[in-house]
Amino acid sequence: MACFFCYPAPARVAGALGLALLGLRASAQAPGAGGALKLTPQHLIMSGLWLEAERARAGHPGQTFTLGAQLYWGGAGRPDVPFDPADINRDRTVRGGGLLGQHRFYLGTKAAGNPAQPLGFYLGYGPQVQVFRLSFSRKWHEETGPNGLPYLVLGQPVHYHETVLRYGAAGQAGYQFALAKRVLVDVYAGLGLRKSHSWSSFGESQFRSGPSDYAHQGLYFPAGFKVGVTL
Repeated sequence: MACFFCYPAPARVAGALGLALLGLRASAQAPGAGGALKLTPQHLIMSGLWLEAERARAGHPGQTFTLGAQLYWGGAGRPDVPFDPADINRDRTVRGGGLLGQHRFYLGTKAAGNPAQPLGFYLGYGPQVQVFRLSFSRKWHEETGPNGLPYLVLGQPVHYHETVLRYGAAGQAGYQFALAKRVLVDVYAGLGLRKSHSWSSFGESQFRSGPSDYAHQGLYFPAGFKVGVTL
């Protein structure tokens, strides 16, 4: 029996995440609350589109809450592994989505275009959950020869699928500054811990090459930058 967490429908994921972002955007436009919408471009290399809404906490101008929506659709990237023409896994694709929340404490000033939106150094923490539906194909398969040694044999492509549920939490330190009157840049780095569960028709997971791969679990170091606009 299919379930949402085992086989995410991209349209359903995108719709749910879009509604969540719109709700947070509406809250940010309430009197006395500032907000921003941001894009995290480095995840495009993994076919991931990360959008984030941030709003100031009412009555606490130095604190904000963020909600990030993640949609994955396209070729499965492998930034942890150099290109290898001898790699027997081909036609990797990814479909999926996720949510990322964060509570931030700012130590700086306010954005000129939105006095309620803080700038400067900040500390943040929050959880994340992601679901991936991955696929790949192989023309080579392993057989045992008459001498008992394994041999790779070329044949027709065989397609495999893998479903990953990944969740965890991370703490971050960052710096947010205004590039223009309403344009923000958010640079950050941190430390996190996550767990992943994998269900594969191949057997063992083929997507645990490093901390940036889809089925990675354990310690990881979130780092990068975001660009956005104040509301």
